Amino acid sequence: QFTWEHSNLEVNKPKNRYANVIAYDHSRVILLPIEGIVGSDYINANYIDGYRKQNAYIATQGPLPETFGDFWRMVWEQRSATIVMMTKLEEKSRIKCDQYWPGRGTDTYGMIQVTLLDTIELATFCVRTFSLHKNGSSEKREVRQFQFTAWPDHGVPEYPTPFLAFLRRVKTCNPPDAGPIVVHCRYWRCVQPPSQSCWILRIRGGFLGFSLSAEFPGMLREDQYSFIHDALLEAVACGNTEVPARNLYTYIQKLAQIEVGEHVTGMELEFKRLANSKAHTSRFISANLPCNKFKNRLVNIMPYETTRVCLQPIRGVEGSDYINASFIDGYRQQKAYIATQGPLAETTEDFWRMLWENNSTIVVMLTKLREMGREKCHQYWPAERSARYQYFVVDPMAEYNMPQYILREFKVTDARDGQSRTVRQFQFTDWPEQGVPKSGEGFIDFIGQVHKTKEQFGQDGPISVHCSAGVGRTGVFITLSIVLERMRYEGVVDIFQTVKMLRTQRPAMVQTEDEYQFCYQAALEYLGSFDHYA
Repeated sequence: QFTWEHSNLEVNKPKNRYANVIAYDHSRVILLPIEGIVGSDYINANYIDGYRKQNAYIATQGPLPETFGDFWRMVWEQRSATIVMMTKLEEKSRIKCDQYWPGRGTDTYGMIQVTLLDTIELATFCVRTFSLHKNGSSEKREVRQFQFTAWPDHGVPEYPTPFLAFLRRVKTCNPPDAGPIVVHCRYWRCVQPPSQSCWILRIRGGFLGFSLSAEFPGMLREDQYSFIHDALLEAVACGNTEVPARNLYTYIQKLAQIEVGEHVTGMELEFKRLANSKAHTSRFISANLPCNKFKNRLVNIMPYETTRVCLQPIRGVEGSDYINASFIDGYRQQKAYIATQGPLAETTEDFWRMLWENNSTIVVMLTKLREMGREKCHQYWPAERSARYQYFVVDPMAEYNMPQYILREFKVTDARDGQSRTVRQFQFTDWPEQGVPKSGEGFIDFIGQVHKTKEQFGQDGPISVHCSAGVGRTGVFITLSIVLERMRYEGVVDIFQTVKMLRTQRPAMVQTEDEYQFCYQAALEYLGSFDHYA
């Protein structure tokens, strides 16, 4: 049906990363030819139509060192303002894509000078801003590159939530008058189809248009096709909940109203939409092992196998790698937090082992030891004199009683080699035994103090956060940490998607509607004092 004669010309073959991944003739991007250079109009790239716009995208391979100049020439000639990169440079010590941009300062690629202006690294993607200047031209242009870093080595992401957030960011930042969005991975059929399809399958009044597989047969694998459907289902079901910070008050007022045709408020409906379908038991393999069940404070709150914190196994002790704890991504960093239950007497040694092995020197405690007459957390630290927990000697150094929290400092020593670290525990004491705090101000101050201390003293390890089950108040703390930081840097708020993202990493995060509403309230209070905290 389609031909690829230009890709098969001898002069062009070295420009193809793989011999069997070529550019169709009918839709290939044709560069302006350079006088006297045969084949200078060729690049392994094709136009792809969008939902409402012809040639909305350019799908291309990851540039080779010998095609860097052609790549940047294409970006310039097409007046593209956005590059989407769907691969890491390296995965498992294997090069997946050559770095075609300067690591710092300015590099020249053919006739295009590229200057790196800015790099913002977030948990699941990276944004780089470049200034482009063509030799002999006085014009300068700004181009952004969005690199999605959370695509797995094999298959597709487990959940579409982070990917949809990435797509929204790209779409928001791409100028309406810009040329095609340039999309690439290693070779342009490997990972791009879902990203292009999700844009083409754009939701508008319930109508879906699809053309990619028809235009480029064989472009989608079955798992990618399935991923597109999952992404669309989520996008349709959840809608767009991102709000400019300046409109947050109006948005909350709207959520407080009874929905038309419903008997509940918008807030209740939004919270109900968060409910995950019941996760299959196969997602909790280690948590359900007989040797580990007693280590779970609640039988229905367990870590997913894919995100659980794995301890270093102790030889001959079955289940010694298990603790009820999950890694959680932050705004800028993957695995920025560990969300865990309040330690039991039987798991206290595991808790200290987890802190040590993950270099976690900040602990956030969001419960009292007992509430409503029941144990919520075992006292896992010594009050007056040092105590030993398996390999670790914990020595209390200081305790500071603040109006809304207690700060405790411990010297922790590994008895095996004598290494020591300081661990700081922040216990928030103002959370009521029932419900949520009346005001978010004190909790916002607390979050700020924890992160300030982390920046000042913390190692590279995650902040460990626990309440009793490690999902309710713990979820609120991590949600607000992410939301407030994003508000500062982007000026937008998305409580729904933030909580949804957390729930893909640990079940039931932000457990109740009261807690969910408190996240909105605290974000609004933070906005009111933005200048003070920025």
